[in-house]
Amino acid sequence: MNPVMIGSGSACVLACLACYVWGYRRAALRYDIISEVPTVAARDIPGLGAAMVEVKGVAQAETPLLSDLARVPCVAFNSHVTEQWTTTRTERDKEGHTRIVTEHHSETRYENEQQIAFKICDDSGSVVVHPEGASIDMLDGMELAGIDRPQPDSPACDVSTAHGGSLSFNESVFPLDTKTYVLGQVSENNEIVAPTVVKRPFVISYLTEESLLKRARWGKRARSVLTLLLFGAAMMLWGVGLQLVDVGR
Repeated sequence: MNPVMIGSGSACVLACLACYVWGYRRAALRYDIISEVPTVAARDIPGLGAAMVEVKGVAQAETPLLSDLARVPCVAFNSHVTEQWTTTRTERDKEGHTRIVTEHHSETRYENEQQIAFKICDDSGSVVVHPEGASIDMLDGMELAGIDRPQPDSPACDVSTAHGGSLSFNESVFPLDTKTYVLGQVSENNEIVAPTVVKRPFVISYLTEESLLKRARWGKRARSVLTLLLFGAAMMLWGVGLQLVDVGR
């Protein structure tokens, strides 16, 4: 008996279960709900009760946010300024030999995220969406604005380094007037909110329904393959550990 092999096999089993429960099943549920939930017009939302619905239209808000770095009008953003730098030090071993060690460091110098309720407008009318708890697919705000540093009126414009390193600026935004897909639950106020059943997905995306289905389908396949590989590895390691499998010499 080989305890190391048995322990490694047990670790593979745990990883296999985690991949199945938090990977494959979530991707499968997402795919099934996106494909089964009907798309409704905004004007038809009243009277649907607590139903799950899909709505497609354009994101609008009377008083939109301005993203912190690129200053893009939006309904949600996530901004980060990070400093990266390197240091070197000399290490000496027991025999007196020395070597230079380079270490890479990273620290957040600025971060902020905000989101607001907004409307999805289609040809029939509009419906309010409350994004709290949603999985939101966002775009690169810096790329949209065509910049690599914050705008002059950005609250992060004067952020400086603390260790003489370099700053990187990253911002994700959901811009105003974006063609939007929303999957959520109708509230008692005839607005779209996070589902009361925790396992149901709440999705806000600039991607089309077809693209989301394709991504979920790929996720199912990838995680199913990984689950099977982990299970096979666990069986092999247990077999070797229990001396049920002869791996040869």
